[in-house]
Amino acid sequence: MRPVYNFKAAEKQHERGGIVMRRYIRAAWLTLVLLFAMVATALANYPGTLDSGNLVLVDGGMGVGYYADRSSVKVEQYAPPKYRLAINVVSVEFSDEYWQSHGTYIDGPYNKGDSFTLKFRYNWDRKVISYQRGKTWLDWDVNHDYCHADGNPMIPFTAEVAFVSAYNKRFFDDKLGYSPMLKKHLRVIDEQLYLRLGI
Repeated sequence: MRPVYNFKAAEKQHERGGIVMRRYIRAAWLTLVLLFAMVATALANYPGTLDSGNLVLVDGGMGVGYYADRSSVKVEQYAPPKYRLAINVVSVEFSDEYWQSHGTYIDGPYNKGDSFTLKFRYNWDRKVISYQRGKTWLDWDVNHDYCHADGNPMIPFTAEVAFVSAYNKRFFDDKLGYSPMLKKHLRVIDEQLYLRLGI
């Protein structure tokens, strides 16, 4: 005797699977939205500048801020529309005790740590950058959802600080990139960075 296929049971199983999948997708989407909000909120808890504006916040998390050193900018190539710049980024460790009592690192004590150099290539006409990792140059794709591990916001923010410091004009300005996860366009550089740079 041939087994009888139960279509109604299969249909119910399929419906349950669809409901579970929709819940997973909603949870993943909500997690991503919260991560974007946390990055913006996290940077708001750090001083925007240090050393009378010479150090500009480009990233931060877990009590450590990363600051681009405007005085360290070196022009390696000036051939408009192509430019190449290098800039140092300094890690700054903030006081956990200050955070616990004030809920912010702003106006709190800090210690400067190690620094490292980032190098960028710019194409003014196309408004694109690439950055050097080891001996390889990587293009920065503005139409992508990045996280801290991928270099966001450090890569584009540091590139912008270097360009503004070298040439006193905005590179990305109000250029938009598309977020596939949020399904909308967002500015590559937040206006707050330009306020910190005074431009």
